[in-house]
Amino acid sequence: MRIMPIDEFLEETEASRTPAVVPASPIDGRSYDWNRIVSEGRAARAAADGGAWHIGHLALLVEKRYRSGTLQRFAEAIGESYGTVRRFRWVAGAYEPTVRTRFTGLTFSHFQAVASLPDRLLWLQRAYRRGWSVDRLVQESRKATTGRAPSEALLRKPIEAASRRLARLCDELDAEALDPDARAHLTAAVDDLAEQLATLRARLAETRQPSQTRRRATAKRRATPKRGASPKRLATLKRKATPKRRVASVR
Repeated sequence: MRIMPIDEFLEETEASRTPAVVPASPIDGRSYDWNRIVSEGRAARAAADGGAWHIGHLALLVEKRYRSGTLQRFAEAIGESYGTVRRFRWVAGAYEPTVRTRFTGLTFSHFQAVASLPDRLLWLQRAYRRGWSVDRLVQESRKATTGRAPSEALLRKPIEAASRRLARLCDELDAEALDPDARAHLTAAVDDLAEQLATLRARLAETRQPSQTRRRATAKRRATPKRGASPKRLATLKRKATPKRRVASVR
């Protein structure tokens, strides 16, 4: 039986009072039309804190009320990038509206850092009680979840399934049979998919790049003679750096 420190017990008890995922919005959508949504989005973007929460909740309302592709139109109307609006919407939808008021000392970046974790409320509680910065919160949460990383097979399976579906769609799609609105909506959906693929590719590159960089640095360090190296050492390095020539045997 593991003995739990009192601080961790209080944090888990406090975090368990709120459901983990309630993608709701504090905005009463009945009193909002398109012009008001855009107006408040622009005002939120100009606010001192960047209005990330309000823009995120407005984006949730846009996504719920209007047809596909309107979220990009909303981003353009308020002068914000589509990717940023999607990120604000994702974070705002990951938390029940009252959670923000419980952690008034934390920034939007704190909430974003752990939004994908099932125990995110527990991590927010720890960051709030211990005064963690965003970087510290990221470090501690990653350290705790490193051992729970999904296997390569589990990650590859949905990617391969999506690839097969897209291949089938490419074979069956007749773009000329679609009306302009349908084509516009599909184009927006494809752009959204391309952005997600680019994000996934960038994350995979981030995990591969450090090892490549280390190998190159190690090879360069070994090939560079140290100051004051002996003539014998210099001759050895020169011999290793010179490509070997293959001499054809004469019979």
